[in-house]
Amino acid sequence: MPLSAPNISIAPDLARDYGLEQALMLAVATELVGAWHGRVTVQEQRLYARALCLSRQRQAQLLAQLAALGLLQVQPVSPGMVTIELNLVNPIGANSPTSDAHSVVAQVTYGQVAPAAPKSAASVPSMGGCGGWDRNDGDELTRLFAAKEAQQQHLCQMDLEWQPSANIVKILLQQHQISEAFALGIKDEFVVYYMDKGRRETPGGWDQKFLKWVKKEQVQQQTAQARAQRQTQQQTQTSNEEVRFAAKERRRRITASVLDIKNTDW
Repeated sequence: MPLSAPNISIAPDLARDYGLEQALMLAVATELVGAWHGRVTVQEQRLYARALCLSRQRQAQLLAQLAALGLLQVQPVSPGMVTIELNLVNPIGANSPTSDAHSVVAQVTYGQVAPAAPKSAASVPSMGGCGGWDRNDGDELTRLFAAKEAQQQHLCQMDLEWQPSANIVKILLQQHQISEAFALGIKDEFVVYYMDKGRRETPGGWDQKFLKWVKKEQVQQQTAQARAQRQTQQQTQTSNEEVRFAAKERRRRITASVLDIKNTDW
């Protein structure tokens, strides 16, 4: 099935840099935000209903990968509502979705997008920095619990079949000079550790934990190698000093013997 959706233009540069499916989700997010950089609160159904060629689970995985790359963030703010924050540079050759070159914040009322004025330094953000909240609609504590419950739907436990995303492996190699062989070589230990913990994370959350795990293991390995090298150097230095001391002591004894033979004052 082709990866397309009605009236959605996929930027070729994004497809080339991040993959076709990732570019499709970025196109959906850009359409909803109305700009390459900005924030909007929309019905969750609107976010997942555009790319019908992808399953809901696959779309969630793609959004988590894009979040790990710092391109966007999707956070639930109330039952059935999510905030999309987009941080994307206008791809070369792509048409801008809005005539305003600045970041635009759009708020949603009953599922309709109403663009607001560009953000300024003097603007005061609403609760949690997200638009689209009606403070008179129900109890605030109830909304917070509902948002937390919505967030829980994106969490999953660690299992034996887990694999780090290709983007995380690429980041480890390009930004931290950690090879794929090294990262995958310690993956099983990571999986077993967190299976015992019974924790739940989003796909992007597991990728971030794996990145930190691999970086820590690399530091520990380098520290152990440096310690072993110092110990070897110390042992070599001690051995050389012992050899030099023994040679010096031998020369001293020979000199003493020669002087004793020439002593005729007896």
